[in-house]
Amino acid sequence: MQKKEIRHKLPNIFDNAASGKWNRSLIIVIDGPAGAGKSTTAKEIARRTGFDYVDSGAIYRGFTYLYLLHDGDRSRLLKLLDDHDLRFDFHVTDARVFHGEREITEEIRSDRVNDRVSEVAVMAEVRDAVHQILRGESLGRNVVLEGRDLGTVVFPDADIKFFLTADPAARARRRYDERIGKGEANISLDEVRKNVEKRDRIDSTRDIAPLKKADDAVEIDSTFLTFEEQVTRILEYIRNTPVIKNVIKK
Repeated sequence: MQKKEIRHKLPNIFDNAASGKWNRSLIIVIDGPAGAGKSTTAKEIARRTGFDYVDSGAIYRGFTYLYLLHDGDRSRLLKLLDDHDLRFDFHVTDARVFHGEREITEEIRSDRVNDRVSEVAVMAEVRDAVHQILRGESLGRNVVLEGRDLGTVVFPDADIKFFLTADPAARARRRYDERIGKGEANISLDEVRKNVEKRDRIDSTRDIAPLKKADDAVEIDSTFLTFEEQVTRILEYIRNTPVIKNVIKK
C-alpha cells in the first residue's frame, strides 16, 4: 500500500496577523555534516509547510565563486564582502544565485567550487558576512534554513532546531549516487568518501563555529531511514511543537 504523504500547511504570518493567531515569523534550522541530506530535506520541509527555504551553503559557495574568480586572493575577497554583486533569491523550494545579472546557480555546485568551499568557509570575515545575510533573509518570513552552525551561532533562539546526521559511509554513498545521477562518470565512491571525511574533519575542528549539535536540537540519524521517513519525523515534531501546534491548519 502506498504511503500517504503527510502535508502540514503551517500558517503564514501575514494571513493570520489580522486574527491575532500569528504575529511573528517562525525559524526552523537543520544543521548537520556534509552529505547528511540537509538540503533535500529542508527543501521538502519547506514545500510541505509553505515556508521559504534558505540555503546557507549557497551563500558560502557564492563567496567561493568570487574567491576563485579573483584567483584565490583572500585579501581581494575580504574587500568585496561589504560591496559584492552577489544576489541570493530564496523561495519555497528554490535557491538561486546571481553574480550581477548572470545566474551562477549551477556553477556554484561545480567540483571546482566544491573543492574550495571549506577553505573560504573558515574565514571569520566570510562567516560574519554570511551570518548577516542569513539573518536578513529571515526577517519577517517563515523560513527553513540548513547549515552547520545555525542552531549554535546564527540562530541560537530559533523556534525549532534539528541536527540531521548519518554514518559517513551512508553519506558518501548518497553523495556518490547524486553525482552519478547528474552524469558525473569520472568519480569513484572512494574519492567521494574521502571528501566527506575531509569535510567532517575541517568542519568539526575549526576554531570558529565548529560543527556541533545544539543542546536543544532534535537529533535525527537517517542512516537507516528512507527519505520519506526522515521527513515525516521532522514534520510530526514540528506539528507538535507548542509554539505552533495551536495554529496549524488541519
